[in-house]
Amino acid sequence: MNQFVTEWNTWRDSRNSALAKPFGWLSVVGLHWLDQESTWPGAPGTFTLSDGWVTVALESGTKAGPAAETFDLMSRAGGGAGNGGAAGGNGAGGAGSGNSAGGGVTRATSPSVPSDTSTMPTVTERLAAEDGAEPAPERPQVRVEDNGFSAQLPAGGSLNWFTVGSVLYELIDRGGRIGVRVRDSKSPLLGKFFEVPAFDPDPDFVFLGRFTRFDPFPTHTIETAQEDLRLQTQAAGTVTFETKQGEVSLLATGCPKTGLQLDFHDGTNGKTTSAWRTIDLGVPNQDGSLVIDFNRAVNYPFAFTSFATCPAPIEGNVVPFDVTAGERRPPFFYSEAGINVPFLFYVWWDEDSAEVTRPWYSRFGLDITILNPAQDEEKVSLVGFDGVAMSGGDLAPLGRKARSRLIDVATEALTSRIPVIGIGAYSAFVIQAQRELRSQQGYDDGIDVEYEASADRLLIVMNHELEPTKAGFEVVHEDASGLLYVEMPFDIPLESERTEVEEFAAAMEAKSPITSWQEFDYRMVALIRHHR
Repeated sequence: MNQFVTEWNTWRDSRNSALAKPFGWLSVVGLHWLDQESTWPGAPGTFTLSDGWVTVALESGTKAGPAAETFDLMSRAGGGAGNGGAAGGNGAGGAGSGNSAGGGVTRATSPSVPSDTSTMPTVTERLAAEDGAEPAPERPQVRVEDNGFSAQLPAGGSLNWFTVGSVLYELIDRGGRIGVRVRDSKSPLLGKFFEVPAFDPDPDFVFLGRFTRFDPFPTHTIETAQEDLRLQTQAAGTVTFETKQGEVSLLATGCPKTGLQLDFHDGTNGKTTSAWRTIDLGVPNQDGSLVIDFNRAVNYPFAFTSFATCPAPIEGNVVPFDVTAGERRPPFFYSEAGINVPFLFYVWWDEDSAEVTRPWYSRFGLDITILNPAQDEEKVSLVGFDGVAMSGGDLAPLGRKARSRLIDVATEALTSRIPVIGIGAYSAFVIQAQRELRSQQGYDDGIDVEYEASADRLLIVMNHELEPTKAGFEVVHEDASGLLYVEMPFDIPLESERTEVEEFAAAMEAKSPITSWQEFDYRMVALIRHHR
């Protein structure tokens, strides 16, 4: 057992170190899909697509240099179409040429940091798997232009292309779509990183399995971390293992000669873990035996950044028990709204409105853990959360245990000085927790009659750690215990006419009235972010 734990700790240290590299996944701050001609605010120049080649024409005065991977390609004999001796021309690449840009991005062959590419083997890999040879990787081609760089990618490929100061521009091909991913070694997420949370190592989650190869490999269409992107992947075979719940059989991807991997869902997804995870299975033994160690299940890059294109598991790859082993969901996440705000939300409204509103939270930068107070009985610690809210229109569905649980959560938040917000009928739990806490502390606030909102307005109650006026809310009441009261009309539409995050921010800055529940949610997120 001691050796098992020691080896796991060594593996985990290696994993955290790999993530912390300057141009690793924690440095990703943007993703831009390219049209025939593309640019964007802050772009180093204009990108054009022509005959499979991507060319960047740099803005006047922009100093750029080839990333380490690009320089390596140019240094190889015949490594880039038409580059010849172009390496010499890149030596004076300017401020960016001195960056060790390529060192931070670990390729898909590394077990420490999975790539966000599809796990479909290339033609070369499939032929190699058939004859036992080592596959020769398909390489990008690169050229240096008078005022920029050009590159061509193999299908599904990527290239750490060029650098400008602390920023690395990566070229990617995903399902035939070409994009530029932006990595910044000074990204705020990288600056906050310490380690990925994980479950304690547990030998009960280690299984001896057997790999059965498919011939030929069947092709599956899979979802990805990008809602509008689907990819093709091939299943290399099945991995079968015995558990207390019976035999489990899942589809493995990758290549049997170079390494298999297992992408899977389980019952912890969306609660304590990300939407799916992956395990590096390595190369199976001659008899097909291999070890499936769920303690080494890791997050794909999409768990850290919204700018990843990670492949989802093949449909049906679901472990039929909760895998409380391996990495948990990271507390911090980067999107167009900046670093996320980890937030715990107990909610009971109608399911239709919940389905509409859930996507708003992540877009606005709130990394939300949603629990149903009547069904999710597991006690959740508030450690790592930047706030907690409880929202519901009716107390009737809640039993005694559920009500006590919500009061306990509100009490823990108030005691820890964590922002806590009660919405609608559930504001009663925040009020009761505050009353009981103040009484235990020896205070007599003399509150005989509680404040009530009018019948056509929704009551929102929060602790005084928050400053609602800075997010455009009007405080209609403050009681003697320090709780703040805000009201909202019920009869506003669910969705806003505004579509861009910048538009929501401008409306809040201008102190415009809140005219939709989408705007309400944006300002609530802004309120929590401001507190942090």
